[in-house]
Amino acid sequence: MSNPRRSRVSCRTGLLAACLVALALATGPTLTAAAQGNARPAAKTAAKTATKGPPQTLPFEFAVLGNTPFGNTEVPVVRSVLATIGDSQATFVVHAGNLKDATESCRDELITQRLSLFSSSPKPLIYVPGANDWADCQRGTDGGYNPVERLDFLREHAFDDEAVLGPGPAGYAQFDLTRQSEMARFRQYHENVRWFYRGVVFVGLNLPGNNNNYRSAGGRNGEFEDRVIATRVWLQHAAVYAQQKDAIGMVIIAQADPEFEPARSGGLGSLFSDRSARRGVDGYKDFRTQLLRLATRFKGPILLIDSGKTMRHTQPLRDVHGATVKSFTQLSSFGSPAANRWVRVSVDPRASQLFRFESGLLPATAGRSGSTAAASTTPNPESGRASTGAASASGTPYSTLYPASGLASGTSSSVSSDPNQGVMPIGPALAPNTTAHSTAHSH
Repeated sequence: MSNPRRSRVSCRTGLLAACLVALALATGPTLTAAAQGNARPAAKTAAKTATKGPPQTLPFEFAVLGNTPFGNTEVPVVRSVLATIGDSQATFVVHAGNLKDATESCRDELITQRLSLFSSSPKPLIYVPGANDWADCQRGTDGGYNPVERLDFLREHAFDDEAVLGPGPAGYAQFDLTRQSEMARFRQYHENVRWFYRGVVFVGLNLPGNNNNYRSAGGRNGEFEDRVIATRVWLQHAAVYAQQKDAIGMVIIAQADPEFEPARSGGLGSLFSDRSARRGVDGYKDFRTQLLRLATRFKGPILLIDSGKTMRHTQPLRDVHGATVKSFTQLSSFGSPAANRWVRVSVDPRASQLFRFESGLLPATAGRSGSTAAASTTPNPESGRASTGAASASGTPYSTLYPASGLASGTSSSVSSDPNQGVMPIGPALAPNTTAHSTAHSH
């Protein structure tokens, strides 16, 4: 005979178990849905975290020249330097201006010969004009030319065909050039250029070293004033472009040293000084102001390259409080009489410093014999084929604008009638010849 109390307990236990099972079945889908709902935001957050930030970029190198060749004796030396760089790991070459000495004539033949020398570079070569190349050509030793006329000549012959000076023919280099002349308002500024390579924005500017071609004579300084505006806009566009590309660094190439000064007690002296005690109006004041604004807006490293005499690098930019802007570095190239030297810039996103600088040295026999023996590199010791007869930058044939220039008037135009047509696409890079690659040294 069964115990009634035990039966009641068993019934209650069974009823409780059934209730728990029913409760689990009722609340299970709700808990699962809640868990899934909480998982979705977490997944979205993880996806955003995974995609945020620039993609991993590979290290690369480029070579820097400037203030060379000065005189015909340096031409074979520079030719051997370009050939040696062609056998290195350098992706491209930048020439920071002054392809001739201040005492050499600015005549058409000499300019086109030097451009032809540059176009013989095995690696893509991008050139920006210097004061010797146009702004100082009015001097008697340079031939007494009109500087604006000489600048138009350069715009036609040096900056009109990327297959001559630039990325080279299609399929050679893995980057495009964008020129400021593609903007309707600035269509004459073919020399101001921009390109993007492996996370770094490069900007080329026309900034001559004769106080930025500021003229002290009375009247409107039209060429200077218009080009200051063009430079300002081009740097502003570069800042926006760098943000859009999520760039890790920026390189600006210009011939002139904008003559940064040490910070003064007032704090603003280094930025806004007009150097009135020395020469009156400071032609680089606006440029330095734009550099500071750029460094404030763009948080990555900024490298300014100018055409110098010997390699040196400093951090000369100061903020409005007089403090050094640590993200900004100025690098000066080698130049004549050291035509057998160049600067090798290594860009490594994995390193603590994005940019590293080394000097390249041509072997003593290379400049005379034309051989391309491997160049030696040492750590930094301090902390063309001219296009024929194209239309000018304004769209009018150059020989019509300047009939005394010596160009044939019957040449055909190779410039598109659409100044905003965009850049010509450039194909994948060719594999570099590494047989003469020199060993890197950090400083």
